[in-house]
Amino acid sequence: MKAILKNIALKIPQLPFIGLIQAKMIELEYLRARTQESENLSAQIFELQGKIAELEIEKLKFASLCEGKQNATNFSDSIDLHPWEHPYLTEHNIKRFREYSSSVWDFALDYSQRHYESHRYAFSVNMAQSMYKWAKIAKKKGVETSIFPSVMDTSALNCPEWEEFDAEFPDILNGNCFLQTYPDIELDVPCHRIDMEGSELYSAYQNFCMGQRLDYLKLIAKTPSLRFEAMLSHEGCYPYYNWAKALSDFDAIYTASSPLAAYMSGKPFCAYSVGGDLQTDCGRANDLGKAMSLAFNAAKFIVFTNPHTLGHCRRLGFTNGLYIPYLMDDSRYCPGEAIARKEWEAKYGFGVYILTTARIDSSVKGQSETFFDILINIAKQRPEVRFVFLKWGNDANEFQSRIASSGVASQFVMLPPVGKRKLIDYYRSCDIVLDQFVYGYYGATGLEAAAVGKPIVIKLRKNHYEPWYIGDIAPMTSVDTITEISQALFTLIDSQTLREQKGIELRQWLVRNHGEQKLTNLMLAILQITAGQVALPKDLVNPLWEDLAPQEKEYHKSLLRK
Repeated sequence: MKAILKNIALKIPQLPFIGLIQAKMIELEYLRARTQESENLSAQIFELQGKIAELEIEKLKFASLCEGKQNATNFSDSIDLHPWEHPYLTEHNIKRFREYSSSVWDFALDYSQRHYESHRYAFSVNMAQSMYKWAKIAKKKGVETSIFPSVMDTSALNCPEWEEFDAEFPDILNGNCFLQTYPDIELDVPCHRIDMEGSELYSAYQNFCMGQRLDYLKLIAKTPSLRFEAMLSHEGCYPYYNWAKALSDFDAIYTASSPLAAYMSGKPFCAYSVGGDLQTDCGRANDLGKAMSLAFNAAKFIVFTNPHTLGHCRRLGFTNGLYIPYLMDDSRYCPGEAIARKEWEAKYGFGVYILTTARIDSSVKGQSETFFDILINIAKQRPEVRFVFLKWGNDANEFQSRIASSGVASQFVMLPPVGKRKLIDYYRSCDIVLDQFVYGYYGATGLEAAAVGKPIVIKLRKNHYEPWYIGDIAPMTSVDTITEISQALFTLIDSQTLREQKGIELRQWLVRNHGEQKLTNLMLAILQITAGQVALPKDLVNPLWEDLAPQEKEYHKSLLRK
């Protein structure tokens, strides 16, 4: 029986239907193996497609288009740390540029009066509170405005809320903490903080490079003004997508410091230079430098307030510069009740209060060891003097340590940084303001103090300001040396009448050259011809177009950094 069963078992595979089943099983196993291979191959293909998409994006970069010609090893940073030395800054050139700017003002004002249109303006990147101030002033004229601070700027100083803040906040670089601590500060214009997030754009473009074009084309169709290629052509620029898209809803944009979002919105814009943008950023040999240069060059006007910026424009090749005096809200920054003065006198005693609100930074503001020794000497000779400093800046801690061992520490008052509402009170409460002693030009500090009507001791490059203001130079006490600083302070300390006279003169000069009534209509007229993309008359040629002189070329070569 066992032998019969064994024989049957041996015969079964040879039976037709059993052989068919076995063959099908072998075929199925083969197909399974091939399927697994196919899945593995598909995964590899998908991975390769992703890498191809990345390479397609990289191919858009200008550096890859010019391999061997546009890379960091062949280019150097161009940074000018002493811009007042630029050979273009002659009296003749400064005067001609001022005349050109005045002609642009006249054209814009005339056009605005004859072709007034209602526009919506976005004010973007609130460096030094400028954009929020100007948006508020424009709103007072009935213009619809919004402010777009940069979420990459994490300081409290450039939050629009800082302009309305009326108290102390020591940690001025921690903007998130400031906003969380004071969440109820009211602003006079709508504020939009747009996240730096461009994954939607990146994903859509990645699919586009792999042949799935619908999503990317839809993004372009929804916001056709955007410069999509610019966002994808430079490293780190695609996250500007949401910000650029939000700005594209406005007729024109006024942006400070970093014009990247405004540029990528595709809408007409003006770019206000605050200093480091042209001095450093645009001259970088990396993608940031390239993108910043293209953005500033695409502006209707690069607006600036001090003459040394002309040298930056010449070095970087910009021909769209325009001088406009810094618009001050002099109805807010103005003389008034000095509330803090009573607190100071109760705590530190009566006397002459000398205020420094600029950051403590010897390389930029000039508070060197010699400067410190001068203040110590003045304090010893005039015991009634009180020096008030706000504790912020690179050298603040070292400065405070010197004070502690000076022997006259009681005459030095170190206060925490304060919001602008309280700072206005500090200006009103002091007798003299000390500004900066390196660059030779004033910024917001000098203009704020002038608007409040306080005498200012500062280093001024009068040879540049003379043609810039057509002779109407700010009546600040200008000093060039440490000895002159000492003499100027002694003179002002010893004469209350002189202090009051200087303060009145400065306030009058500020209103005359930088006041709201003087400049608000001009700012709005410039924005109107920007929104309408109105061309300037052909005979109105910017002097910056002229070829570089040999000495300029040599100067620019000397600035290159390997």
